[in-house]
Amino acid sequence: MWALTNNTPFKAERTWVRDKNGAEVWLVAVKGAFSIAPDGSIQLAEEQEEVNIAPKFRGDPQSASLLYDTDLPHTKKNTDILIEGHAYAPHGQPVTKVDVTLKVADIKKTLRVIGDRMWQKSLLGVSLSRPQPFVKIPLTYERAFGGTDQTSKNPKHHGWEPRNPVGRGFATKADHLIGKPAPNIEDTSSLIGNWKLKSYPAGFGPIAGNWSPRVELAGTYDKNWEKTRQPLLAEDFNESYYQCAPKDQQAKGYLKGEELFELYNMTPAGVLKFRLPRISIGFTTHFDDNTTEEHRAVLHTVIVKPDLPKVVMVWHTNLECHHKVLKLLNTTIRVKRRILQSEEEKPSNAWQLV
Repeated sequence: MWALTNNTPFKAERTWVRDKNGAEVWLVAVKGAFSIAPDGSIQLAEEQEEVNIAPKFRGDPQSASLLYDTDLPHTKKNTDILIEGHAYAPHGQPVTKVDVTLKVADIKKTLRVIGDRMWQKSLLGVSLSRPQPFVKIPLTYERAFGGTDQTSKNPKHHGWEPRNPVGRGFATKADHLIGKPAPNIEDTSSLIGNWKLKSYPAGFGPIAGNWSPRVELAGTYDKNWEKTRQPLLAEDFNESYYQCAPKDQQAKGYLKGEELFELYNMTPAGVLKFRLPRISIGFTTHFDDNTTEEHRAVLHTVIVKPDLPKVVMVWHTNLECHHKVLKLLNTTIRVKRRILQSEEEKPSNAWQLV
């Protein structure tokens, strides 16, 4: 009962969830990893990545950013596009700043990466030191604007940046910043000039479910909810909550494959270009009353790892079957379209997927 027959070279996992009104939904996620060659061609990676059944953080969830969200959310209306990597100085020559850019489909996003700086005491109160040259800086929220300030002995004067509580540069008073590091990663439209100019927490990675602006989409859990809906999701729960990418990294609808990705200054070579493989995955779910359901997947997440370089794709299907939970036997997964690189015998990872 509730088994998977996975006839693909990818990893797969399943679970049951309840929708907003408590109906049971059968979820299956399929996760494929692909190596990117220097010429931009794509091959199936020798090592596939496991499906994440729960969020994974870079460290303690209380003090570290989200590395991967669950691959089994109830639904996503758009493809989340994420990057896990570094900013690189062009040609390996140290610089004090560099712009990094992601381009795909209707998305173009540029962030500025600046060398290490400190807040220092000055005639104007507090100012930034000159940035130090760098060759490589991680693109994490720990390096972006944010953080907490518990310097004051009075808890009433404590504060935090709800959009990025693990970052750097946030303070309730100017002198609390002296000797502290400034953000390395900034939005080019809101660069920090002084401590009062609060930059937008900038990054290419996933946003944790308890960070703003995502947490506001989770709905209202008050006394009225306790009386009328508990344990269901709140009446004003917004399904956009399941999207973990920053808003400007969510495709309009789902990517289909063959979209051109362009990454600038996120590899030692400076430019990484490739086309997403086009893959169609089908599912057949069998029930013990001799019925079956044919269903398809959507591409709900793309993670680019330019350091490797590699791209990871997560397909997802959800099947509403509230009254057939105990009748569901298994789901068979298959790749509906695949073409080998040639008719010659090749190793199993030498696929060209279209």
